[in-house]
Amino acid sequence: MRIIHLPVKRSKKFEATLQLLGGRDASMFPTLREALTFCAILGYKERRKLPLDPHVGTEDIAGAQYQLNEAVDVVFALALADSGSSDILRPEREKDCIQTYEEYANGGLELVQSWIERHADLDVQDSVWRGLNSIGVRPPRTNDRETDIIEPEF
Repeated sequence: MRIIHLPVKRSKKFEATLQLLGGRDASMFPTLREALTFCAILGYKERRKLPLDPHVGTEDIAGAQYQLNEAVDVVFALALADSGSSDILRPEREKDCIQTYEEYANGGLELVQSWIERHADLDVQDSVWRGLNSIGVRPPRTNDRETDIIEPEF
């Protein structure tokens, strides 16, 4: 597993949305890192790559937060999928990998923010699920009743 040495940035423009998704008081994701990773994958799925606006400002998440968890794999997987070349995975291109992740996360955050605004009468989780449903993502099936057991005949 690779380690990220550089910080990961997030736009202050979507900070309120990110805080609704992840962190101490959020119901969807226990950490901001997990919420940002969800948004990066969503951004990639919807081909929403939005550069961070330096005029709005950014917040950093220490690269150490992306060690020993699945998020580091997502950073490099998104960069590989976006570039289409394994050259992006060279150690000297870490900054490019992180930038790709940041831009997809920013695009995903913009989309989630639009869902929250569109469904302002609902809580955040319901707004996100409705938004996901609108792009063809369905919630996992739940099977509340026990699976029928068919007894064999001897």
